[in-house]
Amino acid sequence: MGLNLASSLADSAVWYPEHTAIICGDRQFTFFELERWVAKIAEILVIQGLRVGDKVMLLAPNVPEFTASYYAILRVGGIVVPINTLLLPHEIAVLLEHSDSRYLIAWHTLADKAIRAFDMVESCHNLFFIGAKRGELPVSILAHHAVSPLHHPQKFVLDELYDCVSGTIDYVQTSPDDTAVILYTSGTTGKSKGVELTHFNIFSNALYSKDKALYIEHESVTIAVLPLFHTFGQTAIQNTSVMAGSTMVMTAQFEAKRVLSDIEKHRVTCIAAVPTMYNLLNQSQRKRHYDVSSLRVAISGGAPLPASIFYDFEKLFGFKIIEGYGLSETSPIVCVTPAYAKENKVGSIGPEFFGSQVRIMRADGSFAKVGEVGELVVRGHNVMKGYYKDPSATSNAFTNSWFHTGDIARMDEDRYFYIVDRAKDVIIRAGMNIYPREVEEILQNHPVVSEVSVVGIPDDTLSENVVACVSIHPETTITAIEIQKYCRERLATYKCPKFVEFMQVLPKSSTGKILKRELRELLKGKYKTHRDN
Repeated sequence: MGLNLASSLADSAVWYPEHTAIICGDRQFTFFELERWVAKIAEILVIQGLRVGDKVMLLAPNVPEFTASYYAILRVGGIVVPINTLLLPHEIAVLLEHSDSRYLIAWHTLADKAIRAFDMVESCHNLFFIGAKRGELPVSILAHHAVSPLHHPQKFVLDELYDCVSGTIDYVQTSPDDTAVILYTSGTTGKSKGVELTHFNIFSNALYSKDKALYIEHESVTIAVLPLFHTFGQTAIQNTSVMAGSTMVMTAQFEAKRVLSDIEKHRVTCIAAVPTMYNLLNQSQRKRHYDVSSLRVAISGGAPLPASIFYDFEKLFGFKIIEGYGLSETSPIVCVTPAYAKENKVGSIGPEFFGSQVRIMRADGSFAKVGEVGELVVRGHNVMKGYYKDPSATSNAFTNSWFHTGDIARMDEDRYFYIVDRAKDVIIRAGMNIYPREVEEILQNHPVVSEVSVVGIPDDTLSENVVACVSIHPETTITAIEIQKYCRERLATYKCPKFVEFMQVLPKSSTGKILKRELRELLKGKYKTHRDN
């Protein structure tokens, strides 16, 4: 049986050729135009020697060229390796080498770092610049560029080669278990690992997201505010939209006012975002009421959704955010409260996703009872093939086919799941477990607190102490003592922050996740450890 994720684009181009597939600023592409564009890129790659199973690294922001390149690589049996656009040249080079990528496609504004990375790695044979003509590229880049198109040069301006090919190349019949995408984990817990996702992993997760959770239809309009190089935006927005034959609006960089304006202008019906983005959308909508009446579905993931943001959004936008949960290793969705579900429990990531099995596992490998806290494990259609070139890490991630997520969770009597915290983020103070999320939920409800993240720092006597890193709303003031008092009135004393660190901005990843590891590094050695009285 053959299955190629790229076939979903080919199908939509047949059924909806004149329907708008992508809107990005003042550029628009129909499904027919996108399919033809994809075929031309695919043909160029094949002429340059791409074979089935070859890896192609993709370095691009949320632009139509990302989607066109993504489906072009898949079309001819290549493996897409999308990476974070914020990486530095030496970081890109490490991933180029580890992934065995023979090709690198880079957005033209990222050309300088792409060249520097490319020149460090002998195993990468070709570099393609995309999104600009030769005359629009800086002289420094053209100095690296060989003139003769399609014949031996290592570096190409892809946009000037489209007239050299017919764009009639068919897509390859790959197998469902063939690797389609390698996603590199963020590396927040150490060395980044390459997650191998198959055509079936991604195809089924996108299909079930479209039909069972987000209800994306041909008439829907989605908006891509999450980076498409990240699994959440890639599956929940890009791949579902292409599969449904619906329109996707792209935003190259998240800016709340711009996003709300795009929702109003293009009558967007579905958005996927992380809690920090929803917090900013709430703040902007409160100041100026955009017409967001077209919006029907909003899904949150990537980090726990504070109840205060949930309720603010419902008040401002007129409907409830649905919360989901997933990882790069699970394509990504594991659990989600479906849109229009009769019950949307605040703080819950919802029931297990269609086609996946989710359990709470005790330390001894047995399954926990309702209400009992343990590690969330999952198996099913969405679970990765493995970590690329790392059989030991792959083996350690599974117990009897159950994938260990590393998240601490519980399940209620209705089989709705609740993330208590990341296992690595649990703070152990004087032998007692403190879940940062519980403290964060309390502080997020304080009227002057804009953002908060709670971390543990080493303590010679107590093992760890609690630090609340807080960002407050402009033109407001509060002291550390007031923060601590607020917590003591609502939490057991041992859970309350020993220290409060005020910050203008909390460090975040490209997807808007607050980076606890960076916070711990920033706080290292700042607070002296001492015995509590």
